[in-house]
Amino acid sequence: MAAAALTALLAVGAGWELNRYVTKVLYPDGIRSLTGQLLSTLTSPGGVLQVAEMAVGQGWRLTVDSWGLAGIGLVAAATVALRGGLRTDLRIMAALSVAVTVLIACVAPAALPPDQSQTWASGRYLDGMIVTYFLVGAVVLLRASTRRILGYAATVVGLTVAAAATVAVYAGASLPVTGFGSGFNFAEPAAATQDWTQASVLVATAVAFGLLACWIVLALIVRRWRGLMLACGLGVLGLAVAAVSLVAVAQMTSHISQPATSAQAASTTGLVTAADLKPGEQIAVSSEIGWELWVPQAFEIWWTELQFFDPANQPPPAGVTVVETLWPNGQSASASWPHAPAGWRIVASNRSADWVVWRHV
Repeated sequence: MAAAALTALLAVGAGWELNRYVTKVLYPDGIRSLTGQLLSTLTSPGGVLQVAEMAVGQGWRLTVDSWGLAGIGLVAAATVALRGGLRTDLRIMAALSVAVTVLIACVAPAALPPDQSQTWASGRYLDGMIVTYFLVGAVVLLRASTRRILGYAATVVGLTVAAAATVAVYAGASLPVTGFGSGFNFAEPAAATQDWTQASVLVATAVAFGLLACWIVLALIVRRWRGLMLACGLGVLGLAVAAVSLVAVAQMTSHISQPATSAQAASTTGLVTAADLKPGEQIAVSSEIGWELWVPQAFEIWWTELQFFDPANQPPPAGVTVVETLWPNGQSASASWPHAPAGWRIVASNRSADWVVWRHV
């Protein structure tokens, strides 16, 4: 027990310090506090109901995004945590994994505005747990009894169908996947449905079930073999799962990284051209500009890391020669940086994307 406690303490301490370091690097001006939104949501009956519905939507994504395997892993972990007669350490680890999953699924959406459709069916908050349960699900298919596997699968299907119905009610029967923000949020359903305009919730769910059925059938067949045949069968099963994931990742990368509209092109490659940006120049971005805009731009500005600052209260970072600011609605482009220091002038702007580029001359 002492060794376990010491190991846990060291792991938590190392994780805490790493988190502090990463936070300082990513958010040099301090992180945005969402505690107020979190408390406001969780202290109202309506907010608690919304959080529960959003958590269910994330559960849907956990199954769909893992081609069904993480769903098996989650159900297996919950079963182990509740079963008696098993090793205590196994039950503790299973219970902790389920508790962490529920905590992430509830806390993340509670701290976000409920009017964002992405929060009703987001997959990114549980990404880390998807990896964990994917591995657990693979082990279950290879080691558990056929009866138990089929029981887990039936449970996954029932829960996922209910979750898909919740997503359809609150986020829509199809999810928008055009544009960088939507494509980033709903890439896996788009890959499952092979529709990069509107990904159907029903079709994505059916595809996940179909793939899960394939993994179960292949695993049950391979497990009957012995020796070299078993090794080859396991290799084929692993390659099949890897091939599906590789194709999906290639498609997601290709679609998300490419502008879907002329307006997106004008905001990415067009910004580089319009502002005549050149390798070696240091660029700062206003903290008011949303990630959907600056993340694709960061890929085009490959030679440097974007710096962020608040134009209303801070001067441009040292060494910066180009600044991108947010163009306020109904105002002139110069209103994007009303207190611009001497020597800065506007060299490019885009009203449809609401960005303005300033250069120090």
